[in-house]
Amino acid sequence: MKIFVVSLGCSKNLVDTEVMLGCMARRGCMIVDDPAKADCFLVNTCAFLLEAVEESLDRIIELARMKGKGRRLVVAGCLVSRYGDEILKEIPEVDALVSPADLPGIIAAVYGGREGTVGPCAGLSTSTSELSTLRLDSLRRGAGQAGQAPASELSTLNSELSTLNSELSTLNSELSTLNSELSSPFPPRYLSGPPHRAYLKIGEGCSNRCAFCLIPSLRGEFASRSRQSLTAEMDYLARSRVREVTLVAQDSGSYGVDGGETNLPALLESLLSVRADHFWLRILYVHPRRVTDELLTVMGSDSRICPYLDIPFQHVSPGVLGRMGRSDAPPPLETLARIRHRLPGVFLRSTLMTGFPGETGRDFEDLLEFLHQARIDHLGVFPYSREEGTPAAAMDGQVNPDVARERADLVMQIQAQISSEKLADLRGREMDILVEDRDEEGPWGRHQGQAPEVDGVVRLDREAGAGRFLRVRITGSGDYDLEGKILG
Repeated sequence: MKIFVVSLGCSKNLVDTEVMLGCMARRGCMIVDDPAKADCFLVNTCAFLLEAVEESLDRIIELARMKGKGRRLVVAGCLVSRYGDEILKEIPEVDALVSPADLPGIIAAVYGGREGTVGPCAGLSTSTSELSTLRLDSLRRGAGQAGQAPASELSTLNSELSTLNSELSTLNSELSTLNSELSSPFPPRYLSGPPHRAYLKIGEGCSNRCAFCLIPSLRGEFASRSRQSLTAEMDYLARSRVREVTLVAQDSGSYGVDGGETNLPALLESLLSVRADHFWLRILYVHPRRVTDELLTVMGSDSRICPYLDIPFQHVSPGVLGRMGRSDAPPPLETLARIRHRLPGVFLRSTLMTGFPGETGRDFEDLLEFLHQARIDHLGVFPYSREEGTPAAAMDGQVNPDVARERADLVMQIQAQISSEKLADLRGREMDILVEDRDEEGPWGRHQGQAPEVDGVVRLDREAGAGRFLRVRITGSGDYDLEGKILG
């Protein structure tokens, strides 16, 4: 069985894709990068925002046009959690669904099952017209719809179905083995990115219940992975010569707060103890109230932990934070001051949201003033998206989407200037970098203050092998990227 895979959304979703690929690879499936050569299409979707839903539908319908005789189209991920069996009704070319809670179901889905092992997915949407409308919009964008098999092909299909039923009986006996593999010591995984770096997913779901966010409904309450499972996977990554490991979860700072055996600082120490080699360990997504002194102490105790924190402040106005359900977060400027005092030279990333219901002009001015005072290294800004099923969607004071976008654009204009100034301060400094790749502009890498795929890069003056650590002197800078001369 040859599988063509599309993985959409965040790094957490990518890990899920890699687990599903690992399950399939252990059953002899081959991953191909040309859909024309595939027997089955797998789309692991994102549905966090309507924009992500639209992108997912575009890719699903695009592949539906290519299905033809004998191929299967499997949809997995958050779109399944959000809309459930409505996907099968609105896009009949889809053969099977796999929810995020049912990754072992990918085997039955690929080989002929209609759903995963936990049964049909009810979905979250209270309006059956939403998915239908979005699907029609996708079709109007030119994706089109696959035709149905002509009647002359039915006899051949019936013969193929009998063979598939025989294969499914064998697969059913394999699922118990697969479930065992997924729980101990860690899930089978096919690393799909550059061989020198990987994400390590330390938990699933989220318990923060922010008013704008669907994640708790899509993924459930936060559940930590066991320390034994994570240290076993870290050992596997070490043996695979992975040079940078990035910890991810919806809120990495929540690790252990669900009654687990440890907390994030203790987990960091355990992961470091597994490896004696030089590598980078990075943490993404820590809620402001989870940035503890204990965490900062551990981060400062080992140079292999990147001096980098990703803290999604979302806003700074107490009124807006209260409506968001984030009033328990400490004042952002106080949090930043404490971090910079404990970790001199730390690099900081955050995300902010504009246009949340009730955001006034004064609230937005407070946000702009925060930017100038905080001088954060890396920033993502998102205009509020009104998502059906969230508390915020029913709030009064909805801000015009055009106003929200204009505010987001202004924030990024200011941030570009701040970023340019901060990068200029690095000129002349010597830094360790991890060589990543080369593109049309030449070879490039990243220093410890640049996370993969979301931050800027260091453009190198000459060729160097990917996956190597090198010492460079920073010789130039722009708004988001640096230039470096390799030393030695």
